[in-house]
Amino acid sequence: MSTKSTVSLILERKGEKDGFAERFGREFPTGSLVFLEGKEGSGKSIFSQRFCYSFLKHGSTCSYISTQFTVKSFLRQTASVGYDIREYLMNGKLFFISTEVMLAETLPKATFLHGLTTTKKIFDPEIVIIDSLSSLLSESLNKNNLVDLTSFFNRLKGSGKIIMVSANPNDWDVEIHSTMQMVCDIHFKVTRESMPGIGIVHNIYIEKFNGARYRYEPMTTFSVQPGYGLTIETSGVAF
Repeated sequence: MSTKSTVSLILERKGEKDGFAERFGREFPTGSLVFLEGKEGSGKSIFSQRFCYSFLKHGSTCSYISTQFTVKSFLRQTASVGYDIREYLMNGKLFFISTEVMLAETLPKATFLHGLTTTKKIFDPEIVIIDSLSSLLSESLNKNNLVDLTSFFNRLKGSGKIIMVSANPNDWDVEIHSTMQMVCDIHFKVTRESMPGIGIVHNIYIEKFNGARYRYEPMTTFSVQPGYGLTIETSGVAF
C-alpha cells in the first residue's frame, strides 16, 4: 500500500513553476487510473515524460513502459526537453522498459496483454506509466478480454498505485477506447487544432477528474520548447 494520499504535479525549473500543476488540479490522488488520449503527434509522450519527471522529483518511484523509445533514445529525448531522468534510472527510482527491445524480439504481439499483467516487476513502483497502451496491446486486447485488463487496473488502484496510460484512438477498437474513457478516474485529451487566422494550436483538455481537491482548468494551450519542455501559451497561440 502507498502511504501517500496524493502525488504533487508541481514542477519547478530554475526556481519557477512551469504552471501546469496549477492548471491540472495540483495533485493526483493515489489509487487513480489516468487516461491520456491523443492522435499521432498531438503530444501524449511529452506529457507522459513531464509527469514522470515531476513524480520522480517529488520522491515517487516509477515504471515507464515505452513503445516508441529505447533506453538510449529515451534518455536523449528527455534530456533534450529539460526532463533529464538519467539519475533516477541510475539510482533505481525509475524502472524503464522498452517494448521495442524487451518484447518485440522475443514474443508475438498477441501475448502482450498476458505479458503485461503477469510481469510483477513492472508494477512494483508507486506509479506506472504506459506510453502507449493502445500501441502495446493493439494485437492482444479485444472486447472479450478487456475486462481482464480493467480488473487488473482496479486491483492496482486498490493497492494505492497511480496508473497512467496513453492511447491513440486510431490504434484500437472504438469500444475499447470508450471503455477506457469510462473506467478512468482522470481523463486528459491532447489535440492539434487548426485555428482560423492563427494556424495549428496544441491544446490539452481535462475531460474528467474524480477526486480533485483543487480547482483545475478544462483547457490549456501549450507548446514545447527545446531545453525547457512544455510551456503554457497564455495568449492562446502556440509558437
